Parts: sequence; structure tokens; C-alpha cells
Amino acid sequence: MKSLALFTFLLMFSFSSIAQDYYWVYFTDKNAVEFNPYEYFDQKTISKRENINVPLNDISDYPLNENYVNTVSNLSAEYIGETRWFNAIAVFANDDDIVKISELEFVAKIEKIVAGPIICEYDFFDDTYNDFERVYQDGILPQLRAMEGEEFVNNNIEGQGIRIAVFDGGFPDVDTHDAFTHLRENQQIKATYNFPKKQENVYGWNSHGTMVLSCIAGIDRDGNKMGLATKSEFILARTEINSEPAREEVYWLMAVEWADKNGADVINSSLGYGADRHNPVGMDGKTCLVSRAANMAAAKGMLVCNAMGNEGDQNSWKTLGAPADVDSILSIGGIEPEFGYHISFSSFGPTADGRMKPNVSAFGKANVAKPNDGYGAAYGTSFASPLVAGFVACAWQTNRELSAMELKSEIEKSGNLYPYYDYAVGFGVPQAGYFTGKKHDKKDKIFEITKDDDDVIISVSDRELYQNILLYYHIESKNTQLEYYSINEFWMSSGDEIRIKHEALQGGKTLRVYCRGYVEEYKLAETDNLVETEKSYYSLINKSGQTSYYNKDVARDKPSAFGVNSKFYILPYLSFGLAIPPDSDVMDIQYGKSRNWQFGLKYIHNVSKWYRVGLSVDYSKSKYFYDIVLNAPDPSIDEIEAFVQLGRMNFEFFQRFRLIPGTSTGFGTYLDLGVYGNMVLKYTDKQTTTFLSDDVTEEYTYWNNYNKFNYGVQVKLGYGVLALYAKYRFTDVFGVINAYGSPPPLMNFPEIEAGIELNLPLIMN
Repeated sequence: MKSLALFTFLLMFSFSSIAQDYYWVYFTDKNAVEFNPYEYFDQKTISKRENINVPLNDISDYPLNENYVNTVSNLSAEYIGETRWFNAIAVFANDDDIVKISELEFVAKIEKIVAGPIICEYDFFDDTYNDFERVYQDGILPQLRAMEGEEFVNNNIEGQGIRIAVFDGGFPDVDTHDAFTHLRENQQIKATYNFPKKQENVYGWNSHGTMVLSCIAGIDRDGNKMGLATKSEFILARTEINSEPAREEVYWLMAVEWADKNGADVINSSLGYGADRHNPVGMDGKTCLVSRAANMAAAKGMLVCNAMGNEGDQNSWKTLGAPADVDSILSIGGIEPEFGYHISFSSFGPTADGRMKPNVSAFGKANVAKPNDGYGAAYGTSFASPLVAGFVACAWQTNRELSAMELKSEIEKSGNLYPYYDYAVGFGVPQAGYFTGKKHDKKDKIFEITKDDDDVIISVSDRELYQNILLYYHIESKNTQLEYYSINEFWMSSGDEIRIKHEALQGGKTLRVYCRGYVEEYKLAETDNLVETEKSYYSLINKSGQTSYYNKDVARDKPSAFGVNSKFYILPYLSFGLAIPPDSDVMDIQYGKSRNWQFGLKYIHNVSKWYRVGLSVDYSKSKYFYDIVLNAPDPSIDEIEAFVQLGRMNFEFFQRFRLIPGTSTGFGTYLDLGVYGNMVLKYTDKQTTTFLSDDVTEEYTYWNNYNKFNYGVQVKLGYGVLALYAKYRFTDVFGVINAYGSPPPLMNFPEIEAGIELNLPLIMN
């Protein structure tokens, strides 16, 4: 009974904890508050706003009413933070608290905080650069040469006069690492703030921020630039803690306002808010509060650079994450360094409402600085974004009269594919020569667009022998959305051609082709428009006459319903557990030896990002070892080993509460609460006696059919594919009549079991 009472208490405690949640509480007004912008803002902010005609005395910058803040805070379990721009505070409160708060006359509305951004996950990094990356020229790395970074360097354009804010999970060793010696010696780090800790020290925690900063302004120990903005000023904000994602939305929003206050021109945010926390329909630039904040940052003169995310190869998430879904920011995708096209993990656009994303791209694999004065290669759009942020600082230095939105447009025009674009790489990689006036020698145009009675034909010229030429093309509708683009880019040779049926281009659609610096557009004449057929096909025909067909739906695969972050998923699992005291009244169980193995299959249905229900079925094999005490000692017996073995079919129904999203598997941290039942299919009572006299072992085994139904409750706490579990059985398991017809002994097995579970996902995302 004590065990049952303890289990019930833990269950109730779990439910009471879940009942509390994070909320934004919005106020109706900012009455009775005072604001002096000349005391509040950094001089850089004041100058910038005056130059771009943004009011210094805007109501959005006024502080919150302290009485409102204190009243709501006192009614909550915890005050988390606040936002001036949206006139709200974030609190941690239970349902009763929220009811009371909602009744306050100065409360306009209350929104539950679904979650917050997390670091865009990155892959492992090596300790040394590879041979490709050691090819340096002009003192810069290949990741910068891809953007013509030497143009900025040779013209002494290194981000002077630009202040960059970097939001991340920490910046360990930035205060000591030799990659940032120049920043320290020249006092280029102007401000720091650790929002989770409410202190200025940011030089610890997650090394992701250190790597990101090196892609903006690092110089390696050989003197090579790792980022372009080596003479910019910086403010560093720690906003991410990963263990409490709902708070991170608050910290991110507070950091944007802090960056504005402290004169930031550019913000780099290698953070994502997508597959683990939202549905694709929410990626519309206005659903997520962080997206609305990024949009307001642009209105106040800052340009946000945000990573697209690393979900491009996930079956259940075919879009980007917030705040990359905002129209007024630069959303950065990743390209493969060796080949120059989309890297597999980089997330795809467009936004949920059809806007073009990403805007531009950069290397999805970069050389970075890591703690302890180390260097290495790392993968992720987390590093493409800061590479572009450093580029943005240099581009802005060339023309300080540009507004943030004007600069965004110019960055897009500088893309090496412009005006071609697609949802994989945007307008391509920005080029510094666009801002320095560099003249590019045009290569010969090597493709042609022609038409016959059925098809529009893209062909590679056979005037010369061309091999493996990269060619992109897309079909754009009249509303500027893409119907098709070549995700699997075409490497073409002389004699190859792409044929596109007329039906695919009817209705005023535009065919746009890019190859070796040339972009050509093609539209059918009105007289060529035909009645649209049910499907339109595109084909690639090579020199040998082989044809591959591409349906237009290939351009944007629909998200799969099967996956951890989709509608449902199925996964096999296995677990190992031990019987737990107290001792049985009848059996002298050997604890630590008595064990249970389970092999099964789960079905989990995703009701929401935070709540799931599931069913599982498994077969378990349990061994309960027990001691036998003879009434009179037998000197001929050296040892007796006795155990009961049960084979059971188990069924469970459970609810899953997703506490913290994330992890590479997509499972995150979760709590499962369930009820189970089982049938005993096989029962074995086995005793092995070893005699001293002739060292002969005799076994007495009793096999019986057994079908008693048992039931109980189970709780699991999991992270990723691993979970710890505890279960309590309400019923007693009894023995049966043995082979000699004797009365059944009472087999009161332990009611409690605890162990570990390993999930084996068929597909993770």
C-alpha cells in the first residue's frame, strides 16, 4: 500500500506540474509612464533613427506600467520577462492564476507561449581543416571567397561603423580565444547580456555561439579571415538554454529590444522555431511572436539574418522555421561547398503563405573556432547565416544611406543566380563585387531555349564539347510562386536537352533558366496557350536518348504524415527492468537478479506538438529467482537454483506529454502516463539441484498453461530514444496445480518494476 500511495502521489504531482504553463499577458495601455529616449537609447540608435526617420518617442518603446507588472507578477508562480514593443509580460502560472489575471481590467488578452527558438542543430566538427578548405587566397577562407570576400578585403571594407548583435546559447572562450584577439584588443565588443542568468557574463555555456561569432569576425591563428566583419562592433546576447524552450521565446524577444536599445544595425540569429514546436501552417511570418518581433526590428532600422533551419531532409517537415518566415529579414540557406548547390539538410521554402524563402545562401559547412583555442569544420545553416551577416555589415558600409529593407533587396540582387531563384537556395550566394563595382567577364552563353509543336526545349550548345555544366531552371506562376524548380540540379553536356510540355507554361507562366552567369526568361505567346491537361510533365533527355520524367509536384514534396513531428509514427522498442522491493510475503525473491525483458511495437498519434496518445503491444519474458530453504539440511546438496519464468503478452494505452522539444531524433523530453494489462501465456517453475556425491544436476521443471489477466499503471520519463520507466501491478500473480496434482503455491510476485527502454524509430522526422 505504501508503494501504491507513493506512486499515486508522484502521478498527481506530475499532473499538477503540467497544469502550470507559460503565458504572455498583454496590457491595455501604458498610462502613467514616462520615457526619455535620450537617456534610454545608445547614441548609435538615436543617430540611426534620426537618419531613417523612425520616431524616437514611439509608444512601443515606452516602459510598461509598473503597477500592472507587479500585480500580474504577484498573481503568478513566476515572472519571466517582458516586452515593451508588445506591451506584455511573460509569466509562469497555473489555470487558477490565469483566470484571476484575465479578470483584471488592464489586461487586454492572454496567450499561451507554445515554445521558443532553439539553436539550429549542427553536425560534428573535425579537429583540422580538410584539403579543400586549406586552399587560401588573399588571406581569407573559401567560405568567404564564395562571396567574393576578397573584394571587400582589398577595398578595406571590413564592417567598420556597423554594430552587430549575436543571439546564441553562449560564447565560451571568446574572452580568451586567439580567433578573437583583435576584437578584445580593439574593444570591439561593446555590450553583453545573459538573459537566462540576468547578468552580463556570456563567456560560457553552449559553444555554438563561439563558432557562430567566428563566422562573422574570426581570424584564425594563421591570419586568415573566417568572417568578413572583422572591424565591426559587437553586442553578444545569451538567449538559449534548451532545457526550458518556452522561456527562450521571451529571452529572444527581450534580446531584440536590447539590441535596438544598444545601437545594433545587424542581428544574427542562428536559431530556429519550427518542426519541434509548430505546424507548417504557422510559418507565415505573423503567427509566432518572435517573427512579429523580427518584423518590428526591421521597421526600427535593423536587418535580421536568420538561419533557415536544418530540416531539409526530414520527411515530416518540408518548410522553414520562424523567424526565418518573416518577409523583412534575410533568411539564409546552405549550399554544398564542393559543388555550389543546395546542401541536403538546409530547409526549403516557401513560407506558409507562399512568399519566397530563403533569400540567399552561403556555405552549409564552415571552418569555425571552437573553445580551448581550437578550430574545426562544422555543418549547419547556423554557420551560413553568420557568414552572410558579416557580408551584410560590409555591404552596408559601402552605402550607409540604405535602409534595412533597401539593403535586403540589394543583397538579393547581388546573388550569383539573380534573377533566378528557387526555394532551395534563394537568389544564390551574395557577391561582394556587386557592391564594389567589380566588372565580371561574361562567359559565352551555352544554352538555348526553343520550341516545337509540343515542347519548349532547353538545350546545351554543341558548338563546343561541354561536359557536366550545372543548369538551373524553374517555372513561375503569375503570382510569382514557383510551380516547379529543379531540386536535383541538372548537370548537362553537349547534346542534352530538357523538354517541357506547352501545357506546363500556359496561363502566363514564366520559364527562367540559369547557367554559368546567364539568366534567360521565356513565356509562351498567347497563341501557344493550350487547354491545360490534368498533369504536366518535364523530361531530361541526354545524348544517349535516355529520358527521365519529372512531374511538377516533385518541386515541393508534401510533408509525410508519418514521422515524429507529423501525424503519427510507429516504432519498435525493447526494455530491460528489475523487480523492486518490498519483499513478497511468500516468496523470498532475489532482487537484483530477478529481471524482465520486453520486445514490442508502439503506435503514437500526435494530437499536438505537446500532447500525444499511444498504444503499444509487446511480449515480455520475466525471471523471478527465489531461495528454497530445506526443512532439514541435506549434506549431499551443494546448491539449489530456483526461478519462475513468465511469458506474457502486454498491452498499454498511454498519454505522452512533451515537456521539452528538440534532440536530433525529434522526440525531445517527454513524460508518458499509461495503464497496461497482460495475459500470462507461459509459466515455468524450474529448480536445479546440484549434488556433491557425483556432481550430477537434476532438474525438476513444471510446465503449465496459464492465462491470468493482470493490470497496472506505468510512468516513463524519456529523452530522445531512451526512457526510464516504473510500473506498478494492482493484481497478484498466483501459481497453478503442478505436474503431480499438488495444490498451487501462492506466487505473490513483486508488484513494482523499474528499468530502461530503448526506442528504435523506423523514421525519426
